[in-house]
Parts: sequence; C-alpha cells; structure tokens
Amino acid sequence: MRPRALTALTRFGLGPRPGDYDAIKADPVEYVRAQCFRPESALITADLGSTAQIGGTYRDMDETFKVTRKAEAAKGATDADRAEADRARSTRRDFIQASYLGEVEARFDHAVATNDPFIERLVLFWSDHFTIEIASSPVVRVLAGNFEREAIRPYVLGYFSDMLAAATTHPAMLIYLDNWRSVGPNSRIGRRRGTASVNENLARELLELHTLGVNGGYTQEDVIALAETLTGWTGGVSRGAGNSLFDMRRHETGPRTILGKTYQSRGQLQLQEVLPDLATHASTARHIATKMAKYFVSDNAPEALIEELTDTFMVTGGDLREMALVLVESDHGWAGEPSKTVPPYDFMVGAVRATNAEIDDPRRIVNAARALAQLVWGPPSPAGWPSEDDAFLGGDALLERIDFARELARRDAKIGRAQDLAKALMGDALDPFVAEAVDRAEDQQQALVLLLMSPVFHRR
Repeated sequence: MRPRALTALTRFGLGPRPGDYDAIKADPVEYVRAQCFRPESALITADLGSTAQIGGTYRDMDETFKVTRKAEAAKGATDADRAEADRARSTRRDFIQASYLGEVEARFDHAVATNDPFIERLVLFWSDHFTIEIASSPVVRVLAGNFEREAIRPYVLGYFSDMLAAATTHPAMLIYLDNWRSVGPNSRIGRRRGTASVNENLARELLELHTLGVNGGYTQEDVIALAETLTGWTGGVSRGAGNSLFDMRRHETGPRTILGKTYQSRGQLQLQEVLPDLATHASTARHIATKMAKYFVSDNAPEALIEELTDTFMVTGGDLREMALVLVESDHGWAGEPSKTVPPYDFMVGAVRATNAEIDDPRRIVNAARALAQLVWGPPSPAGWPSEDDAFLGGDALLERIDFARELARRDAKIGRAQDLAKALMGDALDPFVAEAVDRAEDQQQALVLLLMSPVFHRR
C-alpha cells in the first residue's frame, strides 16, 4: 500500500518535490485539505491580456488579412498587393502562435512552481470538463489560454453554476462549438436571409457533457429548445454587434420549455435563467460526482464516494470547494493501490518539479506534449481527453516518456546525485527496487531516467 504522504503528492497532486514527503508525512490529509482554502493559488498573475484585448487585436489583424488577401486575388493584382498580403498573413500567423506559446508557457510554469498542486489538478479537471480545441479555428487557438484563465481558474473553488455560465458564454466556447453561426429563423437576420439555421452543437454538449450527462434524462426536444435559447450568443464575432457576446438580431425569441420548465424571458436573459437550473439539476450532481471520483481515485471509484459527492453537490447547490473537501476528507478517496495512469502533461510537470529543471522555450513544451499525445488544449473531441486508465498506454507511449525523461536529464535537470534525489523525493517510502535500479545505473543521467520512470511518476 502506498503511504498516504505519497498518495497526497500523487493522487491529489503533481508528484513529489525534494523534501515534500518528509514535510507532509505527519498529516498528509491536512496538507491537501488546507489547499482548498487558497483559491488564489489557481490564478495565473502574468500579464497576458484579457479575452477582450486579445480578441480585439486578433479581429483587427484578421480583417486586415482578409482585405489584403482579397486584393491579392483580384484581377490585376500588383507585386505590392501580394507583398502586403504576405505581410498581413505573416503578422496574423505570428500573433496566433505567440499567443498560444505564451499561454502554454505561463500555464506550465505555474504548475511547476505552485505550492498547491491539488488546486492545479482541479484546474486541469475542470478545464478538460469544459474542453475547447485549438485546431478548430485560429481564434480558438488565440483564446484557449484566456478561456482557462477567465472561465475556469477563478471558479474551481466556487460554485459550479458560476463556472458553467462563464464557460458557456466565453467566446472560445461559442466559437469552438459553432454557436456563432446559429441564427434563429424568425430572428431579424433570419427573416432577412431566409436561409437561417439553428446550430445544436453547443446545446447538445451543454446537456450531454457539461451538465446532465448522456443518461441525464433530456430529450431531442430539450436540445432544440436549448439551441434556440442559445441563438444570438456569438462570442463577439458577428458584424454589426460590436464586441458584444450577444447579438439580439440573431436570437430566436419566444418561450422555451426545457426539462419540463417553461422560460418566458427574451434575449440573453433567457439563457441566464436556464443555466442555473441545469447547474443544480440532480442529474448534473450525479454526473459531476461520478466524473470527479473516477478522475481522482479510480475508474472503479467506490459507489459510496460517488454518493457522498452527489449529496454534497445537491445540498450545497454545487459548491465545488465542498466537493473537493469531500474528496480529500473521505477515507474512500485515499483507499486502494494506485490505479490511474498519470497523463502525459501531468508527467511532464511532475518530472520538472522533481528535478528542479528549467525549460526556457515553450516550443519544447508544446513539442514534447505533442509527442506524448496530449497537446495542450488539443483534445480529440468535445468530450475532452479520455480518462480511462489505459488511455495513454498505447503504441510508443512508454518510449516517448523515456525520451522525455532522457532529454530532461541531459539538458535541464538541476540535481546532484540521483540516489540522493530519490531519497529526498520519497523518504522512507522509497521502493527498494527503485533504489537498487538507481544505484546500479551506468551514470547519473541513466540513474535519473530510471528514477523518473518509476511508478511514483506514472501511477496515482
């Protein structure tokens, strides 16, 4: 059985740093519990710009790019037209890449440096729950980091209803799930065009993934009604609406009946009345509780833990701090042998934390994450990254982890002897087999690779 101090640092954290184990072994539960009262540790304080600032800059560049591209393609285009289009294209491309790399670097550095890794694990959980995908469009790539900083991090120890509202109405989510294309047939723009259509993507994922769950009791009629409620929420990309997230000219007005309740309000107020009801629904409570228990504890999480989390969600109205406390204070949360594979991104963070390494080029972080099959903000679907234990164990996954550990040992790690590091990381819980493997290594680089490939860094 893994000692509770190591469980605290792995199941509820991002892996041990030198000295952590000895520092917390007297009361590992309190070590994790105390973090739940430091919500500020979830925030990234680097000045990376707000969504409004970044989005506005991107819109200006994109408009310039489109104008110059049109001139480039026109009959009689000159060399000057083509050169201007190339400059606009390059400027736009560089801005998109710089925005993404800056956000990745800030996120990774924050995870490496934090003294409250359980809170960062909560951020990763909720960011994946309300996932977005950078390859879906250039503007989503630009806004991915802003989305996590503004719609997720401030709410991980707050109320689920507040996070739901922030995530659903954030430009990145509205654009990623195509809600900006949704136009009510009877809206002002819909009547004028005569070809308007309501897009159901966001409504479906809102019910199936973000709130009630696939078996939560909703119907196709509920999806349609919610999709109509969401018309007009464009993320600020619709012309003629300025920078507003909501464009009344696209909204399908009228009462909506969702899950048996009728909402009479018009415009953006209608969604603002629907979301709290979805956020506090019994099916939502069960869906969130099950997902959280499986994410942190086991694919076969104890039913008693799921019930306790569900009850807490319902009694508190979705208080996520109380949910986190149940997870930490329940004996069920600490039970059993390590049974979850550490995802690639978490492994990268844990390895850097353990070795006091410095990776000063965010492109290396991105390239390593891509090689390990977990590109930052690049999940395979709106359902996010797979959470099953064997999800990241296929193909050459193990070899890629070894390559990352080898590169870290060769270029970045700042340690003395790997044998001393092993004791500093795991104290009296150091596995004798790991200690022997490290001792018998041909050199210190190999010793460190063997240490980083030990179970503590790959099972939680």
